[in-house]
Order: sequence, then C-alpha cells, then structure tokens
Amino acid sequence: MKTKLVTLLAVAATSGFAFSASYTLNGGTGATASGIQDTLGRTFRSGTTAGSAFATGGGTSGGPGVVAFGIFSTEDFSSFTSANDFVAAFTVYGPTNTFAAAGTTGNRSVFSLAGTNIPITSTSFAGKNQYLFAGNGTTFANSTEFLVVKSTFLFNASDDSVATPIIQTVRPSNSSVLFGSVVTNVQTANTDTSTTEGWQMSAITPVPEPSAALLGAVGALGLLRRRRA
Repeated sequence: MKTKLVTLLAVAATSGFAFSASYTLNGGTGATASGIQDTLGRTFRSGTTAGSAFATGGGTSGGPGVVAFGIFSTEDFSSFTSANDFVAAFTVYGPTNTFAAAGTTGNRSVFSLAGTNIPITSTSFAGKNQYLFAGNGTTFANSTEFLVVKSTFLFNASDDSVATPIIQTVRPSNSSVLFGSVVTNVQTANTDTSTTEGWQMSAITPVPEPSAALLGAVGALGLLRRRRA
C-alpha cells in the first residue's frame, strides 16, 4: 500500500510539469510586418536565390534564409566564431522554416512559424525566454550571418493548451537584439511604401587562433625594433 501511494505521488508531481502546447510565432502580416535582412540590406523570401530582383517595388533578395524559434543556453555570443557555436547553444521549438514567399500583395522577409504540440516541462521550455533565430543560409549550419532576438514572451506552461494555439507576434518593440541590429526600414511586401522597422543580421567575426595572434605580435615587435634601429 505504501509503495502504491509513493508511486501515485511521484506521478502527480511529474505530471504537474508536463504540458502540451502549440505556439505560432510570427513577424506580423502585410506591409507593416517586421522583416529581416542580411548585412547588405537584402531581404529574404521563399524560393529565391541571392541577389534576385523583386517583381515590383525594387530591392533584391538575400536568398531563402532560415528561421526558427526556441531557447538559447547562453546570451553571451562574444566568443562564438562559427555557425557550430550558435547551433550548439540553440534548442529549436518546432520546425525550422524559410521566409514567406513574395507576391503582388504577399509578404517578403516575414516569418510565421507554427510549433507542434511539444511537451513543455520545467527542465526544457517552461518559463524560459523565447528567442527568434535566423540565418542567411539554407540551414543554420551553412549560414555565415545570424540574427538572435530575445522576445518578451515566455514558454509559459501554465497557460498552454492544445485546443487553443498561442499566437505571438514578435516586433522590435517587444524584443531585444542579442546578435544583429534593429533597422528602421525593411520593406516586407512588394506594395510596401511605408517605413517598416525590422532587423538586420550580423556576420560572424572569427577570432584568430592563439598561435596566429602570437605570430602577428612577434612580427609587429620585429618591425618596431627595426624602425628604432
């Protein structure tokens, strides 16, 4: 009897932390939606190659790009020197995706990601910040530029419901940029003539190997001594 009671208490304790949720994270819709561009100011859209022109409204595409949301194990990216560093620190919620396709009135450089019914537990997503993560490649692994945005939204298990997906719109006004920058104008639709705030990616800046840095310092010292002589 005591064993059964302990078992029931253990199940009750763990079940309180296991929820199933469906989240949708997006950048808004239409010409006022927040978009993302690369370091050259090119926006992203689905099914295009880098440098291709838009049908109307001018501008060029930065390529399909990749976008996802989830959690980061660190917010200090100062020592990151490769795509692998970002990938290793990121845990995705739901699928990765490309940006929405452009059209006469369609969006470009806009993301809309629907997460699946993923268990939210106290040790994974519950109570943690949501991060928007974007890269300029077809995958995060082959990207050379990234954007990391920390949303004010949390994965809040107490409000999770399978029947009612949680839809959250992330904009510069309700987020902070940890890697990348906020820009004043990202045209997100072919008919967009307004100034729309959005984000710009940042390129990875590799840190030289210690041996290379030491070699450079020795060379500089040698030039200095030669000048003094």
